[in-house]
Amino acid sequence: MKKIIFLFWLILGALSLSSCTEEEEITQGDIVGVVTDAANGTQPLSGVQVSILPNGASTSTGSDGKFSFPKLEAGEYKIQFMKEGYETNSKSVTVVPGQVSNADIQLTAMKQDALIQITPSTLNFGTTQTELSVKIQNNGNTSTDWSLDLGSHTWITANPAAGQIEADKQQSIIFTVDRSKITEVQTVIIKLSAFGNSFPINVTCAPKNTQSYMSVEPEILDFGSDLQELPLTIKNTGNTALNWTIADPTESAITLSENSGSITAQGSKVVKVFLNRSNGEVNINTTLVLSDGIKEQTVQIVSGTESLAGIMNIEPEILDFGKESSKASFTISNTGKGELSWSIEEINESSLSATPTEGKITAGSSQTVNVLLDRDNMPEELNATLTISGGKTQKTIQITGQKDNSSNLVVGQGLYAYYKFDGDFNDATENAINGFGNNSPSFVKGIDEGSQAIKFSLSDNSSFIVPKPITDSRTLTVCFWGKDFNDGNIFYLISSHENASMFTFTMSQGSLKFVTTRYNNYYNYNGETAFTHPTITDGKWHHIALVSDFNNIEYATTTTSLYVDGVLIDTVTAYANPFEEGTPSQASYGTGIKFIMGGNVTIGRKTINGTNMSVDNFRVYNTRCLSDKEIKQIYDAKQ
Repeated sequence: MKKIIFLFWLILGALSLSSCTEEEEITQGDIVGVVTDAANGTQPLSGVQVSILPNGASTSTGSDGKFSFPKLEAGEYKIQFMKEGYETNSKSVTVVPGQVSNADIQLTAMKQDALIQITPSTLNFGTTQTELSVKIQNNGNTSTDWSLDLGSHTWITANPAAGQIEADKQQSIIFTVDRSKITEVQTVIIKLSAFGNSFPINVTCAPKNTQSYMSVEPEILDFGSDLQELPLTIKNTGNTALNWTIADPTESAITLSENSGSITAQGSKVVKVFLNRSNGEVNINTTLVLSDGIKEQTVQIVSGTESLAGIMNIEPEILDFGKESSKASFTISNTGKGELSWSIEEINESSLSATPTEGKITAGSSQTVNVLLDRDNMPEELNATLTISGGKTQKTIQITGQKDNSSNLVVGQGLYAYYKFDGDFNDATENAINGFGNNSPSFVKGIDEGSQAIKFSLSDNSSFIVPKPITDSRTLTVCFWGKDFNDGNIFYLISSHENASMFTFTMSQGSLKFVTTRYNNYYNYNGETAFTHPTITDGKWHHIALVSDFNNIEYATTTTSLYVDGVLIDTVTAYANPFEEGTPSQASYGTGIKFIMGGNVTIGRKTINGTNMSVDNFRVYNTRCLSDKEIKQIYDAKQ
């Protein structure tokens, strides 16, 4: 019996011990790791997708490149690592129960044909352009330093010439040429260094007025539905060798027998243009751009269904406004077989405008586009481009011109009369509203070097008279330079009713006063508001401008602003009855017959004397209220 009991307890203890051992057995482990860039082995890669294959868990690396898979059953695991821009990689890892297995790995960046992309890679300054730019694009996976090697070419500069560009970012480089440092056509290669490689920028520049002797024919290469090769002839009509280049075609199906070379004087070269049809039907509408360093010429290439499309041709490709012209035109022709829709995409100069800006042209027809130049706001040297889009192609017109500094007239729009008083009393505008001197006003030194001004005499009662009503309109601007102001008459207008004074401009107690209508001058001159302004009786030249508006800014009201030395100083208003305008009692707008500057003036029953003032560059705009900017332009130009 005792043996049976002992055996029972022995078996029970063994079972208990076995149960306790099974509960404490560890069967799982962890996988951890860091993903880095193979280029340097230390830079962590974030956002890497880490997956257990074939259908296991997935996670992503953090900013420190780390990842982890906790509590994996013991065994062999294959882990895959994926990140955009990098080659996919994988590795096998063994998970040991109760241990942490390391799965560090490096990913290699995908190789690219060009880490730096330059657009455009060719710059042709021709004979007029002084500034052109390129954009550089970093297609790599990391930032890089870059620099330009301009060599010994002192005639070209770049801004910036070096820098750093982040991955997947763009930067612009502006190139500027100085033609005073070249005597012949220059063709050079500027090298941009980045990522340990060199990337070329082809640059050509010609002296101003250099003539091009390159001609190209035909202007259109039509491959139709089956042709695979067509000839392109480049001719040199000059007496010296001609160097030519053709920019790489933008269509991969188009190839050339050669894309650069030299042609002897009076010689020619035939370039073969090939169309690859190995992939079946090819529908192309593109252009080839040829250059001799002086001008660029385009050749249209069409094939397949595009052979039936409209084709745009532009003549001329250069518009030169010179020093005087403000209008030019070019013609858009449709040399294709279908209708051509065109539009002006860009004019990179605010002083230029074009009309019309878009249209449609039937096959074999043409349309004229007018280009206008605002000479008041043009730069000293006009160098602009106008881009036209037609169908699937774009063409550019070069626009040049120079400011005429001999006259250098600013704010010419709406100028009705302009008296410079350079030894005469004539109007400098085409309106020729000439005046004359009364009681011998004299000519003295003017505001600008070499110019003259009119000088009035109080004792002689001298004056300047224009036998026309140059200032009796509802909307007007009058401006002039003056000095030696004093209390008295500056100018006035005589009405058709009893030769009464109207539109008087005087100085009273040191303040300027502009009074309109016969009624206000005759009955209420003393009660009209004078301007508040800085002292102008200091014997120095001051620019005075009056901008006046009747019944437009405010009903039944004349609103007049005073500018002194290019700055708006004060604005006054005066009542003017619009229902009596033009009647004898008002003798207001539109009733003037004669303009007089200087001398005495009778206002009501009171005579206001003239002064010893001097006046230069007297302007009248009889239909325009000039802007603050325009007044400042005239002041700055001393006109």
